[in-house]
Amino acid sequence: MSAQTLKAAYYRGGSSKAVFLLEDDIPPPGNVRDALIKRLIGAPDPLQIDGMGGSRVVSSKVAIIRKSTRDEADVDYTFAQIGITDGVVRYDNNCGNISSAVGPFAITAGLVDKFRGGAPSLGHKDTQEVRIYNTGTKKLLVAHVPVDSKTGGVVEEGDFSIAGVPGTGAPILLDYSGTIGATLGKGLLPTQNITDTIQLGENQIPITICDVANLIVFVKAADVGMTGSETPDEINSNPEIIKVLSEVRGKGSMLVGRCSDWTRVDEQSPFIPLMAVMSPATESNGHLSVRLMLDNKCHESVAGTGSVCIAACSRIRGSVAHQQIRPGVDSEPTLQLQHPRGVMPVSVSVKEESQGKDIPIFQSLSFVRTARRVMSGELHVPSEVQFTPQKVNGVQNGHAEQTPPNVTEELCQFVADLRYEMIDPKMVAKVKELVIDQIGVAVGAAQGAESSEPFVKAVSTLQGTAIQDGSTVFTKGKTWLPQFAGMLNAAFVHTFDFDDTDADAIVHPGASVVPSVLAAGELANCDGKTLITAFTAAYEIICRIGRALGLGSYERGFHNTGTVGILGAVAGISKVRGLDVKQIANAFGLAGSFASGSMQFLENGSWNKRLHPAMAVHNAFIAVTMAEAGVLGSAKPLEGKWGMLHAYSTSATLEGLTDNLGKEWKFAKTAIKPWPACRMTHTSIQMVDELSTLYKGKPVKKIQVELSPGCWNIVGMPKQNKIHPQCIVDAQFSLYYQIAVSWLYGIDLQWRVYDLLTDKKLNELTEKIDILSNEDVVTLEARMQVEWEDGTKANRAMVFPLGEPENPLSRDGIYKKFLGLVSHIYGNKKAQKIIATVENLESAHAQDLMSLL
Repeated sequence: MSAQTLKAAYYRGGSSKAVFLLEDDIPPPGNVRDALIKRLIGAPDPLQIDGMGGSRVVSSKVAIIRKSTRDEADVDYTFAQIGITDGVVRYDNNCGNISSAVGPFAITAGLVDKFRGGAPSLGHKDTQEVRIYNTGTKKLLVAHVPVDSKTGGVVEEGDFSIAGVPGTGAPILLDYSGTIGATLGKGLLPTQNITDTIQLGENQIPITICDVANLIVFVKAADVGMTGSETPDEINSNPEIIKVLSEVRGKGSMLVGRCSDWTRVDEQSPFIPLMAVMSPATESNGHLSVRLMLDNKCHESVAGTGSVCIAACSRIRGSVAHQQIRPGVDSEPTLQLQHPRGVMPVSVSVKEESQGKDIPIFQSLSFVRTARRVMSGELHVPSEVQFTPQKVNGVQNGHAEQTPPNVTEELCQFVADLRYEMIDPKMVAKVKELVIDQIGVAVGAAQGAESSEPFVKAVSTLQGTAIQDGSTVFTKGKTWLPQFAGMLNAAFVHTFDFDDTDADAIVHPGASVVPSVLAAGELANCDGKTLITAFTAAYEIICRIGRALGLGSYERGFHNTGTVGILGAVAGISKVRGLDVKQIANAFGLAGSFASGSMQFLENGSWNKRLHPAMAVHNAFIAVTMAEAGVLGSAKPLEGKWGMLHAYSTSATLEGLTDNLGKEWKFAKTAIKPWPACRMTHTSIQMVDELSTLYKGKPVKKIQVELSPGCWNIVGMPKQNKIHPQCIVDAQFSLYYQIAVSWLYGIDLQWRVYDLLTDKKLNELTEKIDILSNEDVVTLEARMQVEWEDGTKANRAMVFPLGEPENPLSRDGIYKKFLGLVSHIYGNKKAQKIIATVENLESAHAQDLMSLL
């Protein structure tokens, strides 16, 4: 089989080099793309002798460019760093030097539709602005590229020189002021500290961790046994120095949640963070000296993104970089950064309102590089790597192998890496609200629901002998195995249909999350921060996978609360028990075969639905325990050929499933329900409350409601057990019942709402209700028209019912709901203590909370 050819360009950008490819010309993200990129570069191989790589970190790079569909960007730029000896391809960062060549490549390739004049750059008045969206950091940077005023072509020749590169070229200004928090999304200082202290041998040393353009751990050269004047070769050939610097990088990574064990940092967090070894400048024109470490090797000069981060850190008073800067220059508009090949100027200015403060707000962070197209043409790819472009002549190629990314692996890595310190404080507060709410509805159901006694009796039989000092079932004692305690508590949470919901994921996440984490946490008596971290991981997993499955799972007859719930429970239990990423992946793989939950319960209002999260939690304990013991689970249980996303839904998608993991919290949209009925009925309940109050006592002729097709299929279809429910589950999923009971008796009955199933007035009113399916209505939206006997009509429409993030319950409202469910069981004093314990969970342990329940 003959070699394939691939159009490519080879650019020097700053002091690095990369192969530039158009994204349409290569396969989509996945194993085939990775194999192609490694073969082009010649990795893994220390010499990279059979590829375009140059056996150095600065030349083992690829840039993938496409025209952007974003309003704020001209092109999307994916940077790939390829491990020289291990061949690992990483896409989750950026290279500032290579970024300088993106603008020239984009202009030359015709990817920039609209000309916008850029900022003058060191005497070049004619420049073109190119807005570049970096997919690895999800940040926007702006290049100001010198162009010919007559032809519009890129100008490469000029008299600007940069250290480490022979000759001169035209200056390209790169503005990185929009890249604060690029890696972790937690701002300038992701630990919120100017310095953190780590143990290094017998000494405690300060480090600073800063996140601008790239994440960097800063350390003083003197604290790691260096002078700061060592050459890259001297550093790279000294295994003791590499070992010490790796330890510092690993311990810094642990502080920001990038790894769980510093000795495994190269496995758990390769490449990122970078390491900056700082020392006072020795050159007269230098302000500060650096040796920048990337992939356990010293950079030949300094990375562009690294220079921006160093400049930013140098303006943070008390930081490691600031402590090493030449006195009196920390307010100058340009940092002269000394590196092994010379001095690099970086423009840095802070906003006037933050001048004089320890933590600055930056007005500009920019540097100047040069770039040159070294080659353009075709690369020959050996036949061992067969690939198909995404597009041919601009048309999508139907034969392109859509190798899915390993999203299961990414989700498992997220669970393994997550630390309390990485969680947005707003999300910590959200978790506490959700936990209080789920405990409340579970305790209420444990004592008040008709199914609870049979559930307890059955599980008691399954367990056999009660155990001493076991796990707690709410209101039923501490005599249970954890899988059975979690199982019963999950059933209680979901019984009233009063538990939290995520409308976008079409799932009740808390029904599996809270019981599983509490059962595992009580057994381990873990601290409150571990509980919060486990809750967060579990909620996020459920809400992301639920979104990926979409409404198509219900069309196929599956109940997301059961099918996805087990994966959230696995995540939470794994986090409490401290499983590593391999064990978590095996647990996910096993759970994929246990995931179940049929919508057939709607046929006769059975209790199956209440048991869906119960079985999810029970089986999650089995999956995690087996994985801990070394049992092998299936690979790719989500995205594989027979995985959940294919088997359990007609509309599943991988798009966005793992985007911004740990930065953007999908579970933030989880709603707390004000009424114990299917969430799809709540918009109508709220409109009924308004209209029945406004027109109190006026006889109704007809009520018509329009729902989205998905909601209509579940709560609005005109079947006999919807119009006249025969049991509680029927009524929970009947919009006819919910409208009628709310119109006649108000919306504050809580669980007593189901005492009225045989009420004559109610059943007469349900006959006057028409519910229609309308494709123009979306998600939880509902449109209502009420007509009275006198011929008058009123219309209402609502998109977000009470409890949704756009229309949230207040904290007092959440407490009121909790106390209404719990106080008559535990007493008001104990109920208030439960709330206080959850609100101060960081200072408690799991058994402190469970002893109250």
